[in-house]
Amino acid sequence: MSIYNVDDFLSDINNSIEKYFSGYRFEILLNTPRSFKANIHIGEKLFIAVRYNARNERMDFALIENGQRIFGYDNLKEWHYHPVEYPEGHIPCDKPSIEEVISKIKEVSEQPE
Repeated sequence: MSIYNVDDFLSDINNSIEKYFSGYRFEILLNTPRSFKANIHIGEKLFIAVRYNARNERMDFALIENGQRIFGYDNLKEWHYHPVEYPEGHIPCDKPSIEEVISKIKEVSEQPE
């Protein structure tokens, strides 16, 4: 089994962000050969928290508004998402592609409050 490396993860993130967002700003918090953490600012009080650990292939994507998660995907134990209607919930799902995650985050970020 090949491990998804940090460079490939970051490349997929960059490609998807460029496809779905303009005017974003990357804030890289950690970038090592085995770990990556960044906040991708997409609005004044809105960012995507992205985390990846190559050792265990753990991925986290959270849409954060005013300091609170309002939507997300991660694979802690198993793949699931946190629906916008109830961000504390865990809805099991198949493993999404990074593009699918970013596309859904774009959709959620454009919903009226």
